[in-house]
Amino acid sequence: MTATSTIKAREVVDSTMRTEETIRDRIETLRDEYDSHDPPSTELEDEAEVAILRAIEELEWVLEDREADEGFTT
Repeated sequence: MTATSTIKAREVVDSTMRTEETIRDRIETLRDEYDSHDPPSTELEDEAEVAILRAIEELEWVLEDREADEGFTT
């Protein structure tokens, strides 16, 4: 069993197909999942927290990247 097995699997979808609201909802869900393991009581929960934080970071990067693209003018 791996740390990521404790996290609900999500369908992989191109980030350009996700709305900002969908991404923000996913971030909130991941934060709730993170909070449920805080403080981690096992090594597996500790690894799950790391995986959750990485997923949150990646989703926030998508939002920042999208905001940067919207502000770009030629």
